[in-house]
Order: sequence, then C-alpha cells, then structure tokens
Amino acid sequence: MRYTDEITFVKESSESHYDPDLGEWVDGEAKRTGTVANVTDLGTDRSVVLFGRIEQGAKVIRTQPLFAVPVFDQIKISGKTYEPLTTREPSGRHSLIVQEVAAK
Repeated sequence: MRYTDEITFVKESSESHYDPDLGEWVDGEAKRTGTVANVTDLGTDRSVVLFGRIEQGAKVIRTQPLFAVPVFDQIKISGKTYEPLTTREPSGRHSLIVQEVAAK
C-alpha cells in the first residue's frame, strides 16, 4: 500500500468568537497537522451499505502504522474539505471514511 497523498487534519480554534465592536465573527487560528496517507474512493458496495445509495465525494483514508490521528473537525485533501463518517483501527492503522462537504 502506498502512502503518497498529502492530507491535513484541521482543528478549529476555541478562540473563535463574535466581536460586538466589529459586528462580525472573528476566527481564531486553526491547528493544522499534515501527513501522507493512502486515499482512495469509497467502493460502490460499501457506499450502499453506509448510505443506502452510491454517494459521490466519499473517500477512504488509511494512515501509516503508528500514526496518531489528532483530534480534528475536518480534513483537507487536494483543496477539498471532508468530514469523518466512520473510523476504524485495524492492526494499529487508522482507517477513516470521509464525506466531501462545502468549505466552511
């Protein structure tokens, strides 16, 4: 298995808040953790089991052995934003199924 796809785990800042003086939402600095992983499209059989239909934009992410997946809100892959659906940890490796979402 080749781990050649660059991904970034993004954890939104707890310092985000509404500023009444500016009259807008002020975002804090998000924590980003980059790594390389194996990223593939979700198969049609698995998509039907999870969603009841074939879902576009779903991916399977497999991390390298001994990689500790950080706490995250979303994942960035090739400029697109994904959110987790399920997570497994077979044989010390993390396997995540993610769904593409509109960027926040």
